[in-house]
Amino acid sequence: MKRLLFIPGYQLTLIVIVMILYLTLLPQPLGEEEFPLFEDADKVVHFIMFGGLTGTFIFDRWRISKPLTLKAAIIVALCSAAFGALIEWLQYAMALGRAGNDVWDALANTLGAFTAVPICYWLHWINVVIKNRT
Repeated sequence: MKRLLFIPGYQLTLIVIVMILYLTLLPQPLGEEEFPLFEDADKVVHFIMFGGLTGTFIFDRWRISKPLTLKAAIIVALCSAAFGALIEWLQYAMALGRAGNDVWDALANTLGAFTAVPICYWLHWINVVIKNRT
């Protein structure tokens, strides 16, 4: 864990955001090369990207010793899903050859973002301390 402390806070999250913007907003981010994948593989990629975004932010908070509460982690997932919806709209508005406004992509973004929360909870990256209210 001490090996990761040299990385400034939120830099990992910023890297993930830049990668998502690059992969989703450029017309052909991987060049002219076509990768033969299964049908709707892009939905799996959207799920992983936005789950990764939520998970990375939660991990960054844990790494700098400021873990989120479960409620705050859910808010982070909601913001990540909203960011995914914004990207879908931008793909449509920019008209650079990307479909955009794909409801299934937006659903995959949302499911990925919210799936990251229980995984981070299981990894103890979320503050699970319950204060006694007596």
